[in-house]
Amino acid sequence: MSMRKATPILGSKEDIAFREALKLYDAKQYKKALKLVDQNLKKNSNHPESLTLKGCIIYFTGTKTEADLYVRKGLARSPTNHLVNHLAGIYFRNVENYAEAAKWYKAAIDNGSQNKQILRDLSTMQVQIRDYKNLKESRQLYLEEQPGFRANWTASAVAQHLNKNYDGAVSTLSKIEGLIKEHLSESDKVEHSECLLYKNSIISEAGNFGKALSTLEADEPEIKDKLSVLEYKARYLMLLGKLEEASKIYRILLQRNPDNAGYYSLLEVCLDTASKPVEIRLKLFSKLQKFYPRSDPPKFLPLTFVPADHPKFIELAKSYILPQLEKGVPSSFINIKPLYKDKLKLKAIESILLEFYNQKLNDKSVQPTIIVWTKYFLAQHYLYLNDLVTADRYIDEAITHSPTLVELYIIKARILKHKGEFIQASEVMNEGRELDLQDRFINSKATKYYFRANNVDKAIDTISLFTKLEEDAVNGCKDLHLMQASWVLIESAEAYARLYRELEKAKLSNEDADSEGADENEDDEDVDEKIELYKGLALKRFHAVLKLFEIFYNDQLDFHSYCMRRGTPRDYIETIKWEDNLHSTPIYSRVMKGLSKIYLDIYEQQQAAKLKAASAASTSSGSKNKKNKKKKSKAQGKKREELAAKVASEKEDQDPFGTTLLNNVVSNGNGKVLDNLFELFKPLLVEAKDNRFTWELAFELYVRQSKYVLAMQAIKNLNSVYTNYNGDNKKYKQIGDMVLRLKETTKNDPEANVAIVKVVEKGLATAFPDLTKGDEEFMQAYID
Repeated sequence: MSMRKATPILGSKEDIAFREALKLYDAKQYKKALKLVDQNLKKNSNHPESLTLKGCIIYFTGTKTEADLYVRKGLARSPTNHLVNHLAGIYFRNVENYAEAAKWYKAAIDNGSQNKQILRDLSTMQVQIRDYKNLKESRQLYLEEQPGFRANWTASAVAQHLNKNYDGAVSTLSKIEGLIKEHLSESDKVEHSECLLYKNSIISEAGNFGKALSTLEADEPEIKDKLSVLEYKARYLMLLGKLEEASKIYRILLQRNPDNAGYYSLLEVCLDTASKPVEIRLKLFSKLQKFYPRSDPPKFLPLTFVPADHPKFIELAKSYILPQLEKGVPSSFINIKPLYKDKLKLKAIESILLEFYNQKLNDKSVQPTIIVWTKYFLAQHYLYLNDLVTADRYIDEAITHSPTLVELYIIKARILKHKGEFIQASEVMNEGRELDLQDRFINSKATKYYFRANNVDKAIDTISLFTKLEEDAVNGCKDLHLMQASWVLIESAEAYARLYRELEKAKLSNEDADSEGADENEDDEDVDEKIELYKGLALKRFHAVLKLFEIFYNDQLDFHSYCMRRGTPRDYIETIKWEDNLHSTPIYSRVMKGLSKIYLDIYEQQQAAKLKAASAASTSSGSKNKKNKKKKSKAQGKKREELAAKVASEKEDQDPFGTTLLNNVVSNGNGKVLDNLFELFKPLLVEAKDNRFTWELAFELYVRQSKYVLAMQAIKNLNSVYTNYNGDNKKYKQIGDMVLRLKETTKNDPEANVAIVKVVEKGLATAFPDLTKGDEEFMQAYID
């Protein structure tokens, strides 16, 4: 990093006034600072430092647009002034434009700034934008300036680690360990312990497991986290082929935590029993059950590898399931549900249950609770099999017997949901909620079911019972946004989306009936208002979740320095990895799925409107409708205010109904709607390449944008996802439909480039050879 020699830039009266204003700005006395800056600019309107500082001050006191103008004006006047560069870096950091902030922090250093704290801020920006190459240099420079703090050594090692310079990272950490080893206080030993483990994980990541093991054993007396020591040691011994020694450590780990199913699996790998006959594996788990009689894994795991036709399976299944039913364990079905993937095991378990149920039913001395929990289990069993009638019968009998048991109402509501009776399901779930008003789980379930029944107001009122309501708050809607309750926001968004689509369907059916009259026009206007209202609210709630993801991204900013100071580099690296795949989480895909449907709805409506542009309504009827609309707006003014109070997501919400957001999407025009959706969709292309939805939506967008080669590639990627996930070469109908759709679209597009059409045809024929046989024969092979 080359640096210029700093030039004296604070000599005039203007510069002295600027220095005072800068001190006031640092003290957050923005009004006084702005007064001094304005005085400077009256004397010299081109004073670059004052222009940039004014932009920083206005950011906190005025409009963001005006602030940006002043900062850029200052940079234009003096782009090599290190004070201007530093202030610009501070401004762009505040507006969360981290790439620009890094650019100007670096410029400040290059232009001769003697303030070495800028290096720390620069490195924070560089890791935020994942500029690891330059991060290594800036953190090394800051370490040379401030070598007296261990955090700077750790930060430099982390930068080397992120650049995959494992030897350099280990060397840096070893160097500081040697320097401070004799000077550690008791409070420093925990941080020292974490850094030792971090160094060990780097050696392991480099693939040098022998060195990692020897280093771990040498450092073990100084490491406080004994669990990590054991786990690391066992793993290294396994990878080095020392399975017997590794098995001994896994036995120690099982003594510490016999409920960790992973330890049992790893112990089997060490003992090489997984490839042995079932009887040998059963002997091992029989011994483990004696050692840990109160633990679940040694009882359950044999059920996963013993075949259903094995003589021992029924015995093992009975010894696992029946005691839970007798004790009334609510999670009994959830515990054995993984076994249901094997249909033979499913049938065997069903026979065990029915035999047990009939036996207990005829035994008058049996405890009534056993019957109830068995019926509860059977209801879930038949619900899994989609035998809703039988499931309903069992749960009804259970509720009749024990009408105060909350769990029964949850299953009853779930059965009704699967029947498609969402309103009845929500009512039953609410019955269960009223049995225990202090239970947050059942409260959340009732909320979710109200949303599924499209009863948004009732859902929000229900969940609001567990929010902190302000004095003037109508419900907990604002608090739910503040608490980042993303599942509530998504459920409400999906409910609003269903509501507006139902109204659109009803409107279309009315239009088909070709009804006339003033009253019907008024009704149409009312429907249009509701459609716009629900569509705007759906957009607003989906975008509220996207804002949460922006917050998650921005929140990591503090951890870049905090984790170094607290000495938790292992956790920091895990955080970085998690943030790098933030948008691959199912919740983001769910949001994008809901948003894409709305955006594509708007796009299709705009396309349809082009075709119907000629058939406009008559002037007279239009004016009459406007009069009715004015009358309605006055009559419904108070109702709108009340509704705004219910749906507002923040204090002084300027767009409570999402009307502005919706208008912005609609007014952008056909192409812009797709472009805006694609911008929101981009993170999935980078972080969620193994997600089916990514390529499904990519295909929909590319086809509509006439990007046919990319659409073809999306089909290929989706086909690869299917193949990799299922581990077979099965031909799925969805793929076949997409292939034929792309083929027909390119063929029938008069504006398509002839060369592109030929490339697509050839590409499809190469990737899907069956296409040459004809469309009908092709689709015969693509059946789910």
